[in-house]
Amino acid sequence: MELEMSYRQKADAAVRDLLLEFECQPILFVGSGISRRYFGAPNWHELLKVLFQKIPGGSDTYEYLRQKHDDDPIAIGSVLSDMVFELAWKQARAEFPEEFFSTKVGKDSFLKHLACKHIEAITPKVTEIADTHLQKELEALADIKPHAIITTNYDLFLEQVFDGYEPITGQTILRYNTNSFGEIFHIHGDISNPTSIVLTQRDYAEWSEKKKYVSAKLLTYFAEHPVFIFGYGLGDPNVKAILRDIGELVADENGLIPNVYQVVWHPSLSDKHPPDQAVFAVDGREFRIRAIHTSDFEWIFKALKSQSALSSINPKLVRALAARTMKLIRHDIPSGSVQVDYDVLERVAGEKDYLPKLLGITVVDNPNQSHPYTLTQLSQRLGLPNWQAANHLLNRIKEEKAIDLRSTDNRYHCKIKTGNKASSMARKWSHEGVDLLKKVLNNEDYEIIQA
Repeated sequence: MELEMSYRQKADAAVRDLLLEFECQPILFVGSGISRRYFGAPNWHELLKVLFQKIPGGSDTYEYLRQKHDDDPIAIGSVLSDMVFELAWKQARAEFPEEFFSTKVGKDSFLKHLACKHIEAITPKVTEIADTHLQKELEALADIKPHAIITTNYDLFLEQVFDGYEPITGQTILRYNTNSFGEIFHIHGDISNPTSIVLTQRDYAEWSEKKKYVSAKLLTYFAEHPVFIFGYGLGDPNVKAILRDIGELVADENGLIPNVYQVVWHPSLSDKHPPDQAVFAVDGREFRIRAIHTSDFEWIFKALKSQSALSSINPKLVRALAARTMKLIRHDIPSGSVQVDYDVLERVAGEKDYLPKLLGITVVDNPNQSHPYTLTQLSQRLGLPNWQAANHLLNRIKEEKAIDLRSTDNRYHCKIKTGNKASSMARKWSHEGVDLLKKVLNNEDYEIIQA
């Protein structure tokens, strides 16, 4: 456990540093492993097996087809689609929507209908998950307030976790404005529209044709935001295909996509130095992304938690505001349909607090947000063994600059009252405090900004 805690501290600091570097909310790329963790959702083969059981003699047929098609789920699903189609027309018409029995509807809709009904039936309400630890994980996950979520999952469990986020699916993704905020992109469809899900050979052929367009549409996300992959293995063809397209555009000369992390779950973590990168090869080219290994998601979710006022804003409001802003910039101002007050625009550009006030948003003045670290946490971020080592650096600043940062509330340090007694105070340190002490630790030139 001690080994894992040391590793966590380093990984936690790396995650927070990446968020500070990009100064924006992360993108989450979420796979079936997350749904499996929280409510035992089936993997691809397990879903096929359940669907085969709905057909007379289906269990034996499933094993036969696994062997015949070398365990290829796409090929097996395509055969199953034909079997369910025959069953629907000949024996079980009452079990399917009447509109399916039309030449305007694809024959694989019957199988997709069964798959979606099953997934809908097993997806619980978030409040129904009894495991206390999993509940805490889900609460921490919701607190991240990611810019957007990309998933191949069919279920709508994430829509419960991220209240107010809007599901975007099917062809809508290609037309969607990715400058917005608070969407869950179901790139393989979702259960609200069974015909949208990618399940058969034909579906995957169509997906292969359009995935380049989806990747291009999502490129801005991958290039301008930190991206964290949960619930996928890098062997997953969906992940490899998208990361290859992204990697061709943003990877460095060594094939590293620097702002993408894969979170790898283990039942227990015994390796003192697990690999900090994950490597995958596609079409003869090797790409790498950063990796975090863990037996517990809660600390990672907390590291990703929003440090901004977005933590209390309804995502629907942010989406509406972003959409209106884009219309204003792209259409209204260029077309001359609105008058521009350039004095106001200059103040928005020059004063960081003016735009929030203009929009009716109160700037948070909370020392726990501006100065989030205790001295022990600050030491951990600097890779120091204990708080005394950080205190030594502060004494060094006092000697070299004749300034004791601990004597006043300033941009690096503040005291927060924690109780009724005069002595009940906690000292907290800011991100700027971390950067300052890092320079002192590395014997770099530094200045104390006292404004």
